[in-house]
Amino acid sequence: MSTVLLFTWLMIALRAAGIVAILPTLGGQPLPPALRVALSIGLATILYGLVPHADQLPPDIVGLLFAVGGEVVLGLAMGFIGRMVFSAVEMGGRMITQSIGLGGVPGVDTPRPGQEPLASSLSTLAGVLFFLSGAHLGALAAFARSFEFAPAGLGRFGPASADVLIQASQHVIELGFRIAAPFIALDFLVNLSFSVMGRAVPRMNVFIISFSLRSLVGFGLLATSGTMIARYLWTEFDELPIKMLELLPLQ
Repeated sequence: MSTVLLFTWLMIALRAAGIVAILPTLGGQPLPPALRVALSIGLATILYGLVPHADQLPPDIVGLLFAVGGEVVLGLAMGFIGRMVFSAVEMGGRMITQSIGLGGVPGVDTPRPGQEPLASSLSTLAGVLFFLSGAHLGALAAFARSFEFAPAGLGRFGPASADVLIQASQHVIELGFRIAAPFIALDFLVNLSFSVMGRAVPRMNVFIISFSLRSLVGFGLLATSGTMIARYLWTEFDELPIKMLELLPLQ
């Protein structure tokens, strides 16, 4: 292997490491470090002889450090775009948990999504749909094609990359609210109804009855909302490769 190809292999592995480090997995659990390294090395070994790369090595150690940093940051940014969809699912799951009365008492330590059954289940559903929809293949294709716009060793962002990242962050809140909107509306209607009923029948224990009814109707709504959530996620996964490539400079 020539020095240039070895340098290309290293740059591809670093960009892949950035994506693998932040892309989601089933249940929101992080991949073991050894598996992350193995995936990065495997992708680099497959692609190093196929993708465009820098024609020459950096002239000095400073240039090498800039090349390494550029590849890692670019990989992290591309992985960040994919991670935002799952962050929206976790956000929606937490709002649903609170709306149907399953949330615990707030404490000092905020629970992670993996510690909340509903948020964890929705994250697992999103992970399954990620693979069933072929989004993992789209993400890999976007990763391979990214070298056409930013060759290995010349990792750089496009002029619109900042706007893409900002819009992706904003979209987390939008998608999370769209997923949880029916449950938020349900919570509002139940509270409003029992507030009026509490005025009409002061001796009724409104809190106990409303809590039970909200949980019962919430579970019924949750049982029928899988198609809606899957439709939202399927659309997001279809657009994922395009959003990843929008970070790169156009040629």
